[in-house]
Amino acid sequence: PHLRPAFLLDAVLARVSDDVKDGLLAHVGVPEVVETEDHLQAIRWQIHSNYLPQVKVHELYQCDVDGLVKRFNDECSKRSPSSAQDIPEGDIKLRPDAEFRRLGAEVDLERALRLYNVFRQDCFDEDSRKRKCAEAFRARLQYLNEEVRKEIQAHIDYAIENCLAGTRYERVQADGPRVKGISLKYPLFMKYFTHYGAQGKSLKDIEAMMYGGPGKLFMAHNGWVINGDPLNDFARPQPGTGNVYLRRELIAWGDSVKLRYGDKPEDSPYLWKHMQQYVDTTARIFDGVRLDNCHSTPLHVAEYLLDSARKVNPELYVAAELFTNSDHTDNIFVNRLGITSLIREALSAWDSHEQGRLVYRYGGAPVGAFFPCPKRILAPTIAHALFMDLTHDNPSPVEKRSIFDLIPSAALVSMACCATGSNRGYDEFVPHHIHVVDEERQYQEWGKQVDKTTGLIAVKEALNVLHGGLATRGFDQVFVDQMHPDIVAVTRHSITNHETVILVAHTAFSNPNPWAGPTGVRPLEFEGEFREIVLEVQIYKRTGQTFDPPTDFVKNVDYINGVGEYVVDLKRNLKLEESDIFGKEAVVKGNVTQLHFNNLKPGSVVAVRVAMKDTVKAHFDNLQSLVHEFHQDRGSRYAELQHILSKLDLLDFNKLLYCCAEEERDNGGGPYSIDGYGELVYCGLQGVMSILSDIGPNNDLGHPLANNLRNGNWLIDYCSQRLLKYENLVPLAKWLEVNLKSVKEIPRYMIPSYFDVIITNVHRLAVSAACNLMSDFVRHGSNFGRRLALGSVQCVSVCPSAHLPKLSPNVQDPKPPGHCATMAAGLPHFATGYMRCWGRDTFIAIRGLTLLTGRYDETRYMILGFGGCLRHGLIPNLLDGGQNARFNCRDAVWWWLYTIKLYVEEVPNGENILKDKVSRLYPTDDSEAKKPGECDQLLYETIQEALTVHFQGLSYRERNAGTRIDAHMKDKGFNNRIGINPDTGFVFGGNNANCGTWMDKMGSSDKAGNRGVPSTPRDGSAVELVGLQMAGLRFMQQMAEHKVIPVKSVERTSYNGTKTVWTYKDWADRIAANFDKEFYVDESTESSYVNKRGIYKDTVGSEIPWTDFQLRCNFPIALVAAPELADPKRAWRALENAKKYLLGPLGMKTLDYEDWGYRGNYDNSTDTDDKTVAHGANYHNGPEWVWPIGFYLRARLIFAKANGLLKETVAETWKILQTHLNELQRCHWRGLAELTNENGAFCKDSCRTQAWSMGCVLEVVHDLEKYEKEL
Repeated sequence: PHLRPAFLLDAVLARVSDDVKDGLLAHVGVPEVVETEDHLQAIRWQIHSNYLPQVKVHELYQCDVDGLVKRFNDECSKRSPSSAQDIPEGDIKLRPDAEFRRLGAEVDLERALRLYNVFRQDCFDEDSRKRKCAEAFRARLQYLNEEVRKEIQAHIDYAIENCLAGTRYERVQADGPRVKGISLKYPLFMKYFTHYGAQGKSLKDIEAMMYGGPGKLFMAHNGWVINGDPLNDFARPQPGTGNVYLRRELIAWGDSVKLRYGDKPEDSPYLWKHMQQYVDTTARIFDGVRLDNCHSTPLHVAEYLLDSARKVNPELYVAAELFTNSDHTDNIFVNRLGITSLIREALSAWDSHEQGRLVYRYGGAPVGAFFPCPKRILAPTIAHALFMDLTHDNPSPVEKRSIFDLIPSAALVSMACCATGSNRGYDEFVPHHIHVVDEERQYQEWGKQVDKTTGLIAVKEALNVLHGGLATRGFDQVFVDQMHPDIVAVTRHSITNHETVILVAHTAFSNPNPWAGPTGVRPLEFEGEFREIVLEVQIYKRTGQTFDPPTDFVKNVDYINGVGEYVVDLKRNLKLEESDIFGKEAVVKGNVTQLHFNNLKPGSVVAVRVAMKDTVKAHFDNLQSLVHEFHQDRGSRYAELQHILSKLDLLDFNKLLYCCAEEERDNGGGPYSIDGYGELVYCGLQGVMSILSDIGPNNDLGHPLANNLRNGNWLIDYCSQRLLKYENLVPLAKWLEVNLKSVKEIPRYMIPSYFDVIITNVHRLAVSAACNLMSDFVRHGSNFGRRLALGSVQCVSVCPSAHLPKLSPNVQDPKPPGHCATMAAGLPHFATGYMRCWGRDTFIAIRGLTLLTGRYDETRYMILGFGGCLRHGLIPNLLDGGQNARFNCRDAVWWWLYTIKLYVEEVPNGENILKDKVSRLYPTDDSEAKKPGECDQLLYETIQEALTVHFQGLSYRERNAGTRIDAHMKDKGFNNRIGINPDTGFVFGGNNANCGTWMDKMGSSDKAGNRGVPSTPRDGSAVELVGLQMAGLRFMQQMAEHKVIPVKSVERTSYNGTKTVWTYKDWADRIAANFDKEFYVDESTESSYVNKRGIYKDTVGSEIPWTDFQLRCNFPIALVAAPELADPKRAWRALENAKKYLLGPLGMKTLDYEDWGYRGNYDNSTDTDDKTVAHGANYHNGPEWVWPIGFYLRARLIFAKANGLLKETVAETWKILQTHLNELQRCHWRGLAELTNENGAFCKDSCRTQAWSMGCVLEVVHDLEKYEKEL
């Protein structure tokens, strides 16, 4: 029924066509033969002014205004007006009548009554009120009718223009067929429907028939839609009022109708059963079928029928014709239907370059292709092709190109590494299209009118033999070389025996000059030895000039005949001196052979066979043996490599796999740079692997890395020689040198593939060996977890320019090495020197990167090393070896204490660390630096000092305050204070001129006036610090209660000498009693600064009070560190708000996007007078940082469990983490970035891999595995 308006339009257009044919419009400028633009303009006028008004198509979408208003008035008399609270939002809309009857559209009358039957202030009596209400309702209906009229009129205007465009091409344009008369076969306008029984009927009668029994015979034609969605069944109801039938966008097939299958066999049992029987019978008789215009059959129907066919013939070959213009969409059809091959047409090429591209596109891997790696993720590829030199839909190449192109084009098709085919007539030089419907003549009979000497039949036989032989003998690599605008060379190479066949075809897309001689072209050059000419073909005219077009063809009235005016000269298996096309001698230069062309003319084809030189074969055999070992995971060299890797530790793997440019320079080396690409992101194997993993699956042999390998051995040598400076890696360097030696000796075009195999597998085994040195969680965990755990290998290393302070010689066993490993905050910006080690970053990342990975010793060294730097009760942020550290952050000490808690809980005998020796660099705030061991104390004593300093409170000024240590900070910012609120127990500190938490961006622009103005001071009590503080105090309480440590309280002395003592328990209980009261914002919170409820404040007690109420991503840290602080219901509500306002694809927005200060895109180079973004001032005011998402997701899991929502939250969390896994696989740094811009957009100033990003997300994966065991 939804196509009735389109049918009515089709009936109008058919009437116009009949009237023009009958001469009824001659008097208004439309003769019986339409052939000028004026005729078309006159037709347009007549359609719009005389014909369309007769049917008023728009009324099939409109409502009966008077009828609806009457019903409205009747109902108004029966009910009271709507009260204000009962009036719904939004207005009424038209609902098309299911049968599309004229003026049959409806509205929701009940909704209309609630909207329009209301009290009115402009009326003083009931009758007036009802009248006004009805008038308002009528006005709305009239508006809706007018809107739909305009919409339908726009569709019809578009449709008429489409119709006239078709008529213009067929009858007016010089490049069209210039059809003259109007007939059943050639109507003025293409018919979209069958019109059985409508002949001689008026439009009014036809409309009446449309709704009755005769309407069942008014059927929509099938067809295809240019640029339409092939997955959309265009005949079904579509969103809105438009469809391809009404808008005349269909290329209709007048000899077929669109079958209405429905969604399942029960929707049309007879049709499904009938078609199933037909398809089954076809499958029983034939070995293969062609799905003509596959995209025009609903996908679920084709799926059902082909499944049935394969039950009859499991080996059924299914070739399909598809016009989707999308490889992705093609693959949907191929995968859903099990299509064997998609039909591709060589005649779609417009020149020889395009034809060569099609041969390459549809055929095999490129010559020198990367080996398929069993351990590498496969890349999507295009569907297998059935490449046709001619299909039944194509015009003859003699018409479209020239007769001299048939042989070279057939030869090029035969060199494609895919199925090939043809249509009869091509081989016989038939010079016209053989129409599959209209042609009534017979084909010529074999042995009588046609045989092997006819046309190019003998050549096609030779080409088919060549094509089949190449396929069966493994010549599955292809290279296409455009030697000349008309000359294409196609190479087929076998990776098993390294033989090559090269075919050169001189195409002729247009008729050559009749007197054309040989075409000048560069020699054919290849690596290897010439063995034979496989075949050689030339074509010339028997009489007249060599390249005259056909002149004597006469179309036989009884059978389909071809041109017989040409001689095709085929020779096979020739020596070079027997060739008519090549010179008599080859030119050999080393491993390179040249064959010069002496007589390559249009229409000629020559194919040669090439073999590898014996001197190269030994190297290939050596490499093939190694490839086999890698693919089988066994063999002597494979075992030797595994043995070498088993001797390495994780610090060695850092040098082998990673090391960014600055780290490599720090170790006396340098990065590798590639022309056209730049420096590899890592100097270790991952730098090369990140590119190989991209270009390998896609066989991108044009990448600068592949060019670099073909042009020289520099990268091959770099991979082994850079390892020689690391003692433990020397055996591996020598293994690489030996096994890469043969790579240098093979043809240059093959080097990338073998280099890839060796480096990829060394990398694979190295990564596996590194993961096997880690914890069971990593060793036996998911691939995702292992990828994240490799962040530990990336970021933890011994860096000559960034050491930990020397530990005490009196520390417990195991003793630290001479130089302890440190953790790079992020790469590449925080890799070496004083910018490498940050206390805050280290202890945020440390659980994920060293505790969960089992690197307990390195964790212990970092805890003790940073602990030795304690000063002012604080742990330094920028470490710089300890002696140049800055004590300007308030949070690092709490992260440090939290790490100690986790270490004690998760490491076997972890509590022993509390009595390990800390070598204090500064035993007092004012002391000079001490030597290792000169002033030792136990770790718990260091912790006690830090807590006592905070409990006592401290104000101090940074040493060397001024531009020497900070070029931007104002004088007030160097003044620091820390303390404990006596009422709440919350730690507090800072002022509005400094920024002592991780959100530490200091303004630096004089132009914008923000120099020395911190973007996010977060002074007062920051929410995450209170949570970390709580976790640390409960930990110390537990250690005291279990007698692990001898202290259980802190003490402070007031200015008048009064002493106050709090036990750890007292302190923690005070925080617990006040946290929700002070931090949670709900409906009871009274403050003019409240902008959202159901959230946790970011701070309490800031000097800038409104910033307390900003929604930021810090509160989940407190929820994870100390879940006891939060009411589960309140916590879940806050986390849901964080999901709504803060959650991004990879990270968390650092500020609620509805906040006035939100600026989501960070660019440190921005030089503007806008102080909110100048010099990247918005670093923490919107951009999405990755590490906080770890705490957010972990908090959701904790409180989902508390609220009975664990199962769905686990599933949701894995879904969110899919983005992180994709990033790990895609990013060349193989890490998670520091931050992104809004909605996950790339941020150019971000570190590409960041320690805390990797570590915090790894903690989520760890928690997920734990919770999944509980489900």
